Amino acid sequence: MESSFQKTPAAPRICIAPGRAIYVGPGLDLAPHMNVATTIAVALADPFELRFWTHRKQWSVWKSSTVSVIPSQSLHHLKSAGLMVFLYLDPIKDHSPSLSKQSLLEGRERLLRISERIGVNAAFDAFDLLPKTPKDSRISRVLFEIERSPHMFGSIQDAAALASLSPSRFRARFNAGVGLPFRRYRLWRRMALVMRGIAGGATLTDAAHAAGFSSSAHLSTAFKTMFGISPSDVLSLGVTIDLSEDKV
Repeated sequence: MESSFQKTPAAPRICIAPGRAIYVGPGLDLAPHMNVATTIAVALADPFELRFWTHRKQWSVWKSSTVSVIPSQSLHHLKSAGLMVFLYLDPIKDHSPSLSKQSLLEGRERLLRISERIGVNAAFDAFDLLPKTPKDSRISRVLFEIERSPHMFGSIQDAAALASLSPSRFRARFNAGVGLPFRRYRLWRRMALVMRGIAGGATLTDAAHAAGFSSSAHLSTAFKTMFGISPSDVLSLGVTIDLSEDKV
């Protein structure tokens, strides 16, 4: 099936929504990296190549695919020459999606049938990724505040106090409920804050400082570790940052 994106490929886009994000555009020359969020990689045309760093401390063999789930915190290397969509899942609301190979292929087919400009909700709906309600209200309170102001939580003690828990109990509850350490989740949401700043006209340096990074170099290192490309290289592609669904 030919996608509407293949007919009229537009400039690359990053779409931000609370806890979630998507990238639509060329596959790019990504270095090996480790996403915080579980990611669904979707080829809109030609298959991509994907390999993982294994527990044996070596790379797996390259595998060709048109759609794949990349688990959170897994070092991987993806190569693609064609158009891609990356769905970055919310680590709490979309935690550990049980998507079979068949359901992934069906989700890709639904995504290819979308004729309008794709957004976060449309992409997630294609894979039946419906938001879930967090179980622990105290952790939910912290997650809500992190989404609003991720740069304000400089220490785990601040977050634990908001949840009315000791740091040790908060750390354990957060890890169990989110599936990620607190600092890693906060870093993921700070990246969204950077994108929001740039969309609002801020320079990369100003956006980095506003999100709590000491410098643009500090941001660049963290960004490349997480996404396999520097933020300046992303912006040089003329990427559009879409905040139309970014409502907390």
